[in-house]
Amino acid sequence: MKKYFILLSFLFIFGCGKKEETKLQAVNPEAAAFDMGDGASEVNASVIVKGFQQNEAGGFFNSELSYSVDLQRPDGTSAKNKFSDVMTNKVKEKLPDQQLNIQFELDSTFVEGKYKLVINIKDKNSAQTVTAEKEFDLGEE
Repeated sequence: MKKYFILLSFLFIFGCGKKEETKLQAVNPEAAAFDMGDGASEVNASVIVKGFQQNEAGGFFNSELSYSVDLQRPDGTSAKNKFSDVMTNKVKEKLPDQQLNIQFELDSTFVEGKYKLVINIKDKNSAQTVTAEKEFDLGEE
């Protein structure tokens, strides 16, 4: 009986200590462009990120997501790094997800048509990366 108790205790301790692997995900990307006059437009976009690593230290959960945006033009060429930012959190409870907000302007050199927003996201704590894409129309009502 004592052997079974030791074996069960051993299995319980090591079974509960297993860290759950999470996969970085980008879901529900949204994008829209708004005319600002004089041929300029403003692009607003967002994406929800799940599965990022949150390190616990001093009673807080810390996370850091860096992200950049590439813009694919209707002719297939790309404008790299149109926007970039870092989202840092230090909170008392784990976050189930994080919304990243994007806003930038386009000048009159960007013609009307269908554009593709490519959002490149990196979890700095786990070094995982993920990409989200969303098409939007510029100048077409």
